[in-house]
Amino acid sequence: MVNASPVILILGAGPNIGQAVARTFASRGYKVALAARSLNEADSTENQLNIKIDFANSDDVVNAFKKVKKAFGIPSVVVYNGKPWCLRMPLNSY
Repeated sequence: MVNASPVILILGAGPNIGQAVARTFASRGYKVALAARSLNEADSTENQLNIKIDFANSDDVVNAFKKVKKAFGIPSVVVYNGKPWCLRMPLNSY
């Protein structure tokens, strides 16, 4: 179902920054797609799409965009707010 409302996809929609961005854009009429490992897809609503995602799996990221396009259309805004992972200590630890 594609509509005329603008769409935002938030990758890494945690309880702080991600949710605050979602509320701000929703209040301005955006359809909101949230992607995080802690979300329950069954809790999606008419204006909010929840996507369970594992950022370590590139197929999950591709599938998130496909789900958003199918539900709301192509996102006009994409926010990446995923947690960075570092498998080794930084060279310059200050």
